[in-house]
Amino acid sequence: MNNRLGRYVLVGDVITPSGMNLDISLAVAQADLARFSQRVDNGGLDRYTYARVDFWLGETLQDKVQTAVATLLDSLLGKLPKSLKPIPLLLSLPDKVDAQPLVDWLEESQYDKWISQIDTSYSGSVTLLNEAFAKLDHHDALLCVAVDSLVDDLDQLIESGVVMGNKNPWGVIPSEGAAGLVVTKKNIVDTLKLKPLSHIGYTARESGVSDRRGMMRLTRKAAKACDHLGSIYSDMSNDRTDTEDYGFAIGARAEQFTNPQNPFLINELWGTLGKCSALALMATFNHVHRSTAPASLMLFGRDGQRAIMQLELCG
Repeated sequence: MNNRLGRYVLVGDVITPSGMNLDISLAVAQADLARFSQRVDNGGLDRYTYARVDFWLGETLQDKVQTAVATLLDSLLGKLPKSLKPIPLLLSLPDKVDAQPLVDWLEESQYDKWISQIDTSYSGSVTLLNEAFAKLDHHDALLCVAVDSLVDDLDQLIESGVVMGNKNPWGVIPSEGAAGLVVTKKNIVDTLKLKPLSHIGYTARESGVSDRRGMMRLTRKAAKACDHLGSIYSDMSNDRTDTEDYGFAIGARAEQFTNPQNPFLINELWGTLGKCSALALMATFNHVHRSTAPASLMLFGRDGQRAIMQLELCG
């Protein structure tokens, strides 16, 4: 993923506990309409915060994922220029979901004529983006969709002591959702005269971070490569590892950012979205950013991956 320049985002959308598309998700979450639920245990002594997509159809996670994929494909393929169809699909799934039934369903569905190739993955966030950009090297454009459900593992996460609650202010908010983007390259944008939403600029990542200094190191590198790092958008959770890593990063180069004490955090809107958080963050940036100046996306993968990416709106 490091510095693959000349990449563009054409379209994007999300599904969150707040709504079945980005417009609704943002409007409901920003209106603070009871977007989080609480699980009460131990006679009311323990309370844990989570978020669930109540409108997904299906009894099983497998069924819910299929519903989410169909909703996103309807949205993204509907916005895609005909000149890019059919398009390859990279689909990231929750660990519990069997990929083959989904592939079989897609190949027999109405989407088949618009999809040239299907690759599945169980990677998420930073690792998924790295896979997507590597695949884009071999295609004109790529449709990347990710679905995840941390709330499906709520019991195990509570047992592990990582869920935010009345006794643990530093935990994650198990949530669920989906996100998708179509990305392409500069020569395709120029040749087909496309109108992308944003340009992906400087990018860098670090793997296997365990010392709560990964984002600080990436920020120092970015500060040397970029004149200014702009506003901050992030998918970091309220886990202590993420918040301390962010704090060290800002402490290292606060002067390079715009208002670093007030980042735009999708975790505060929709909870911890897991594997689809990076795609959701990029789609959200395209919707809410208003400045012509680039902004920095700080990505916190739950697998020890960290990345910083500059995004700039296209005129």
